[in-house]
Amino acid sequence: MNIATILTAGNSTRTKPVNKIFYQIKRKPLIYYTLLAFEKNPEIQKIILVAKKSDFKIFLSLAKRFNFRKIGKIVEGGKERQDSCFNGLKAAGKLGAKKNDLILFHNGSNPLVSQKEIKKVIEAAKEYGAALVAHKVKDTIKEADENGFVLETIPRERIYLAQTPQTIKYGLAREAFEKAYQDKFYGTDDISLVERMGKPIKIVPAAFQNIKVTYPEDFKFVEAYIRKYYE
Repeated sequence: MNIATILTAGNSTRTKPVNKIFYQIKRKPLIYYTLLAFEKNPEIQKIILVAKKSDFKIFLSLAKRFNFRKIGKIVEGGKERQDSCFNGLKAAGKLGAKKNDLILFHNGSNPLVSQKEIKKVIEAAKEYGAALVAHKVKDTIKEADENGFVLETIPRERIYLAQTPQTIKYGLAREAFEKAYQDKFYGTDDISLVERMGKPIKIVPAAFQNIKVTYPEDFKFVEAYIRKYYE
């Protein structure tokens, strides 16, 4: 079983006053396009939504309106991203996830994830235990000191910008999250918890359009892409 855990409980501090996941594009909220990508993918059996409790009714209404049949649970997010992911992971267990089943952690604000990315990251995680999609860096990378002066140029050949979905076998994910809490470690993404255990993690190339909507100008790109390529 492959379970997509969609994270929507974060605060849209950079896009205020707009709650980015409910930003309307072609009379549908941005989160609709994120959910649609996993709803129509034949390799995804269940979807777990991690959301603010105050948004539960909105998501129940969306699921009914757009006939999203794969949504198995809606659970409340936590204080930090890691807490929200762990709540989703525990919900996957309640849905019957087994050790080798896959959990795909995905940002609700990454609406343009492609079917190919989902397929490839599932294949990679099945083989290696954990995988993520990431953009290979094209620009020259500089490291600076605290005063903004260049320290050195970092070779870009092995530098990637992590995106989602980040996919981990259920048993490995439980082990990684529980160890992180035991060590009082909080990572900035899900795969870093597996990384610190020394486990192999495969990188799958991210599609150019798969970005996290973070800044107001990101809406312009996402909206233009949807208007051009979506019915």
